[in-house]
Amino acid sequence: MEFNSQPDVENNVLEIVWNNTNEAIFTIDYDGQILSANPSFTTILGWKVMDLSEVNYFPFFVDFSPKEHKQQLAQFKEGHDIPYYVTKRKRKDGKILDILASYRAINNGEVLAVGMYKDFSEQMNIQRRLQASEDRYRSLVEFIPDAIFVENNGEIVFVNSVGIHLVGAKSEKYVLGQSVWQFIVTDDLATFKTKVHQAMSTKEPIIEQFLRLDGEMIWTEIIAMSMVFEGESVIQVLLRDVTLKKNYEEQLEYLAFHDPLTGLTNRRYFTEQINQAIETAQKENRMLAVMYIDIDIDKFKSINDSLGHEVGDQLLKQFASRLKENVREEDILCRVGGDEFLVLLNGMKEKKVVVDIVSRLHKAFQQPYLIDNHKIVVTSSMGIAVFPQDGINSKILISRSDIALYQAKEQRNDFQFYELEKTL
Repeated sequence: MEFNSQPDVENNVLEIVWNNTNEAIFTIDYDGQILSANPSFTTILGWKVMDLSEVNYFPFFVDFSPKEHKQQLAQFKEGHDIPYYVTKRKRKDGKILDILASYRAINNGEVLAVGMYKDFSEQMNIQRRLQASEDRYRSLVEFIPDAIFVENNGEIVFVNSVGIHLVGAKSEKYVLGQSVWQFIVTDDLATFKTKVHQAMSTKEPIIEQFLRLDGEMIWTEIIAMSMVFEGESVIQVLLRDVTLKKNYEEQLEYLAFHDPLTGLTNRRYFTEQINQAIETAQKENRMLAVMYIDIDIDKFKSINDSLGHEVGDQLLKQFASRLKENVREEDILCRVGGDEFLVLLNGMKEKKVVVDIVSRLHKAFQQPYLIDNHKIVVTSSMGIAVFPQDGINSKILISRSDIALYQAKEQRNDFQFYELEKTL
């Protein structure tokens, strides 16, 4: 009894599916007429089977000729299915729908094929809106002065013309498929990426160096953000070349701490550095020395008066060069102003190092200067104060090196270490 009832159960299930599925299902005979259709067929297309009983060419076809319909029937007769594809179909009321269609060849003597339609209009409208949005996006970004890269799964999938130029490429083919981060110059790329992702919510720019394909190094301002591109969640990276701005800022910073004529540091920077050096020397139990140097003022003034200020400036530059050549890399040089200079001899274990450097400088200053075919001989005096014996802060050390300079100038063309007894 149970065996005989099985076909009835299957028929009932098929009937439930036929009547309740959201997809339009219909059967086609060998003449191309629709034999039957489920309720959703009428719901989607508005046509009933009785409307089509005398028609062997579907009236809901759009841009599909009777000849093409016959070719389609021939495919079914040969047992070929037609898999899912998106096409157009016209409702009875004239409205054009986007339809996801498929056909299955049956060839059972009565039914040639079964067709299935799904109303795909909403999905296609979404896709068209996305495409329109992306088309507008592509058009817009070409007018933006910033370089724009869209990266998906570590690869650049879109770059505007400004981005191509920024990278130094001839066309986008040299950029697509690469990672935008491979152009960033950083010691720790993983940390940099973390920094970028943290800044994505705030849209705060990050300044970093960028290595172009042609080897040129530039500075870029980077802003990254999440967006949807071609239906996928991606990262959009905006880069702006800020090399000129960065260089200008560095120039301003340089001028704030350096003498524009000699390139030596100025008094402001020197004071900051000597305070830091004192802290380090205290921790490491080392000594340091401050040298106050003065070019013979009368001789220097006569050079300016007789040969001109340009020669005087050249003399100061050459004097600064001799300073650099005869001290160590860790020492700091400062032009106080006019013909006065300060030198910080840093991080020494014994006073002998100071004596050696001072003696070397004194010898170098005795050599004549050759400027515009003029052989110029000037004398220089130096006063030295040593930390910690002569003072434990910058103000005292500079003051006492100045006192020692005054004592050296009395002897002329000499150097003098600060001695408390001589000041009493």
